Amino acid sequence: MDRILRGADGWQEAIASALIAATRPIAADPRFAPRTAANTTFPRFDRATFPPARAASTLLLLYPGEAGELTVPLTVRHADLREHPGEVSLPGGAVDPADASREATALREAHEEIGVDPASVTIIGALDDIWIPVSNFELRPFVGAAAIRPDLRPHTDEVAEIVEVPLGALLHPDAVTDELIEGAGWQLRAAVYRHGGHRVWGATARTLAMFVAVLGEAGLTA
Repeated sequence: MDRILRGADGWQEAIASALIAATRPIAADPRFAPRTAANTTFPRFDRATFPPARAASTLLLLYPGEAGELTVPLTVRHADLREHPGEVSLPGGAVDPADASREATALREAHEEIGVDPASVTIIGALDDIWIPVSNFELRPFVGAAAIRPDLRPHTDEVAEIVEVPLGALLHPDAVTDELIEGAGWQLRAAVYRHGGHRVWGATARTLAMFVAVLGEAGLTA
């Protein structure tokens, strides 16, 4: 594990091999799926009743950060936005007709949101698609690798902050808590990641949990 966390030689190849060999569907921690909170109701979505989902992509980027430890950048949305204020997510968004591929969407969005040069990133694999009922997106998370830390800067009015999360923080026993999450007229419970005062839940937390599961299956967290 230390070799991977420290970004030692061969980390990109080791993670790429783990993604290729991963059992599909990836058996991520089921606690990250939203659950109905006690004494409340939460809508259950039947995908068969929805129109075809819109394609979207996100980028789970890895690079050597402080002291060489592999790091993942997340974005924090401005608190005054109408949709998803203050939420934490991976850079990403809907596929544009001009995008050459789903991978190209992930790279474009990372460039637009946090300034990552697409030429500096190698896509080393993908995780399982995640359907997001509230937006009807079919989200495909791509895992990318950069040899050095990018020059990260918020590039849109939506991004209030960039949070760099060391990979080791996702593996810490205290990284995951089960919490009540509330919105306009609804409550649910779900496992979340906590880092630096920020709460990561929903599709982003499930993406990170999938990635942790892939590393665990390959023996890269032991």
